[in-house]
Amino acid sequence: MRLGALIAAALYSIGLLVVQAQQPVTTVPLTPPAPPVIVDGLEILPVQGNVHMVVGAGSNVAVQIGDEGAFVVDSGGSGHSERLLAAVSRLTNRPIRFLVNTNADGDHIAGNDVIVKSQRGTRGPRPGAGGGAQGQNVGVVTVAHENAFNRMSTGSQGVPPLTGDALPASTFFTPRKDLFSNGEPVQLISQPTAHTDGDILVFFRKSDVVATGDVFVTTSYPVIDTARGGSVQGVIDALNAIIELTVPERNQMGGTRVIPGHGRICNEADVVDYRDMVTIIRDRVQEMAKKGMTVQQIKAARPSLEYDGLYGATTGNWTTDMFLETVYREISVRK
Repeated sequence: MRLGALIAAALYSIGLLVVQAQQPVTTVPLTPPAPPVIVDGLEILPVQGNVHMVVGAGSNVAVQIGDEGAFVVDSGGSGHSERLLAAVSRLTNRPIRFLVNTNADGDHIAGNDVIVKSQRGTRGPRPGAGGGAQGQNVGVVTVAHENAFNRMSTGSQGVPPLTGDALPASTFFTPRKDLFSNGEPVQLISQPTAHTDGDILVFFRKSDVVATGDVFVTTSYPVIDTARGGSVQGVIDALNAIIELTVPERNQMGGTRVIPGHGRICNEADVVDYRDMVTIIRDRVQEMAKKGMTVQQIKAARPSLEYDGLYGATTGNWTTDMFLETVYREISVRK
């Protein structure tokens, strides 16, 4: 009886499998990702929450939108202002309420004047000039770190001094400045001695997005402007600060989104990899210098070899050799 029951159960199971195999399989079609929106040659990408990224304006531009209007991080390079305004208008028909500069580089600030004028001036007191507001509901609040403001007002490295509406109307020198826009807290976090001495991170807390400016990029080795207070260790510290803000969703993927100054949208794992790369190269150069190798010998030894395919360059404004020379000089000063 027991053997018969087992055989019957097995035959019943086989019958179920046959029936199931004969039934049609219902599949849910995958929804293809929405094609990127192109406005006057600029690409608009949704990032997360209320934040978008505009690509092609000289540097990446972050735009938070909501009922109050637009919060814009950086104004792009020269010649892109009108196209950038068109891209923001594609995202919202409300005015630009905030414009924050993450540093004083030309490709991040050249559009300040045009953007402010398009919004009928600034709101809030202007440093050293007094006034500037036309009322609480008119104009744009422009903000930068005090060191970046000083660089903008005096000019540097091919960037002429900015005046009038091109200069931020509000500055800060504390480690952090808090704002509130479109229903979410926005934190401006100073990163001293990183790419320059006036860099800031912009953290949209509810959307869970960090705009980093040039303390983090995916297109090159970190550009360290020592003439304007930048340093290798400062960049590493800034990358660690980004990592402190970011939280992955699962398997080190997803979660907080990171908008670099140049390059693609990232998450925490990307920043960790970049931080590790900078630290490894720094440590290799340091060990070579301890052995008495000259900067020329170190460059010939290629301590960045496995990373050069991703970040290296032999021509342009920032080459691999320039990066290694900067690392060597900083290490030599610390000896």
